[in-house]
Amino acid sequence: MTTISKVTSKGRITLPREIREGLDVQEGEDLALQEVAKGIVLLVKAPLSRTQVAERLLDSLVVSIGQEAEKMGIHEEDDLDAIVKALRKRSFKERYGGRAV
Repeated sequence: MTTISKVTSKGRITLPREIREGLDVQEGEDLALQEVAKGIVLLVKAPLSRTQVAERLLDSLVVSIGQEAEKMGIHEEDDLDAIVKALRKRSFKERYGGRAV
């Protein structure tokens, strides 16, 4: 679900009802916000460790990748693993140059 909220002059935003209800957030509860990439903020109900944030982010990415793979007709885990491996090699090469190990 994507919603848009404006930032007030005091830096406050309104958390839309659907999101509050989905997280079961009550008035006065603390929320943890962490920038996970430029322009992308992860919001969670309870403060999490960096490891927990990383695990949740990776879980979300895995689900998204799986959904996109199925749309492309990729249904076998081995096929998806091969694609991920190729993308990792390409990314490594682009980032560090030379041949990926």
